[in-house]
Amino acid sequence: MIDTLNTDNDITRRKFLKTTAGVVLGSCLPAPLLSLAEAASPKKMKEFHFSASPAKINLGQGPEFTAWTYNGKVPGPEIRVTEGDIVRVFLKNFLPEGTTIHWHGIPLKNAMDGVPQVTQPPVMPGDTFVYEFEARTPGSFMYHSHAGYQLDQGLYGPLIIEPAKMEESYDREYALVLEDWVMRNGGGTARTERRPPMGMMHGMMGRRRRFPSPNQGALWEPVYDGYAVNGKVAAAIEPISVSRGDRVKLRLINASSATVYYLRLSGHTLTITHADGNPIRPIVSDVVRIGMGERYDVMFTADNPGRWLLAAADTGLGESRLRVPVIYKGVTAKEAEPPLFHRGLRSAAYTEFEARRPTDESESPIDRAYDQMLSGGMHGSSWTINGQVYPAAETLLVTKGERVRLSYGNHSMMSHPMHLHGHFFRVVNPAIPRSHWVLKDTIIVDHMQRIDVEFLADNPGRWFHHCHNLYHMEAGMANVVAYTGDTVGSGDA
Repeated sequence: MIDTLNTDNDITRRKFLKTTAGVVLGSCLPAPLLSLAEAASPKKMKEFHFSASPAKINLGQGPEFTAWTYNGKVPGPEIRVTEGDIVRVFLKNFLPEGTTIHWHGIPLKNAMDGVPQVTQPPVMPGDTFVYEFEARTPGSFMYHSHAGYQLDQGLYGPLIIEPAKMEESYDREYALVLEDWVMRNGGGTARTERRPPMGMMHGMMGRRRRFPSPNQGALWEPVYDGYAVNGKVAAAIEPISVSRGDRVKLRLINASSATVYYLRLSGHTLTITHADGNPIRPIVSDVVRIGMGERYDVMFTADNPGRWLLAAADTGLGESRLRVPVIYKGVTAKEAEPPLFHRGLRSAAYTEFEARRPTDESESPIDRAYDQMLSGGMHGSSWTINGQVYPAAETLLVTKGERVRLSYGNHSMMSHPMHLHGHFFRVVNPAIPRSHWVLKDTIIVDHMQRIDVEFLADNPGRWFHHCHNLYHMEAGMANVVAYTGDTVGSGDA
């Protein structure tokens, strides 16, 4: 069957139950209309139709400008399905250049991963491509273009996979897509005032710099003039409405191209329950740090009536313009109270994350290991792994069934959220039993930090591995994990 897009970000528990109870099985269609996936099992088929095209948008404050959009809106329409559903997306390209859709964080067939020249050719102007995959892993995910700088021009959206069986109770749920914006035609690529890489600041303070266009070389990061939540900035950001006693779930999805946020809710604490879609033992935190590509599910209890702000600091101390009002019903106060950011606040670290449920992960030794030294930005615009600039970078070869360790070391002056396609990796923590090592797909590696992760090579194909700062990735901080014997576009989940 074809399910319509759900664009309501405030999903109550009651609404969810009514929606899932009303779904009709696709098997009621005549047999010739069923796909092979539908014919082979009673799984539900959910179809979505996306057009990628330029469109005039307004973020609620500031000028109207042309962005690149899915279905004429930013972020793109929310995709909400249930674990086990078959997701089919028809992408029609009305852009002036090739595009793709990458299903960020979802292990799927390699040919559906949406990376140009790695898993598929780009979908050219006027063409249509059909993505199809099973929603196997419940959680908060996102989708976005993986072509050039298109993510920073507006091509992204939320993807929510509800569990087949609810494991936690809550009264209200909000999906919050965090976005950094250059509010002029062309989005991030249009900005000529740019922030040079750390280490190149000497002698440049106070001067404007122009950098070559994408056709002439990698761009430096833009200076953003808008921070949005669900496509709205500043006072136009839609409030979170709660009633006293509500248990509220927030799905935090960082679709930004180059901004790490430090989020705090005034008057309340946040409890982290999921990291990159995977359940963890609940951790109470004053501040939630979320890098580009990361997703966190957090809960709070509405036990302090008032008007409050969920606000972000993009440096850990300095408050940005990303401010989400949290308003209790019946409260008449006009001004929302912002949170205070100061040293000494609790901020959960990866070393505190522990998987909520044990897995069957064995204690077998590592079969293959790769050091991944992150550097660049000191004397030029390139960002590197082991001194190499993608695509002239070493391919990380693995064999199906191997346990593979990636050891990150960051010798640059900036943080790098590293993301592996097609797999979840475990964050190595000797203090916690391996069976409880938390699963993630994106992890921030800070300046002069070393972090080890491990993944089981169980999804053959060629998989992109890169920094999720878009401008670092496009400047070379990427490589490919390839299974021995596989070619471009091959692989089976």
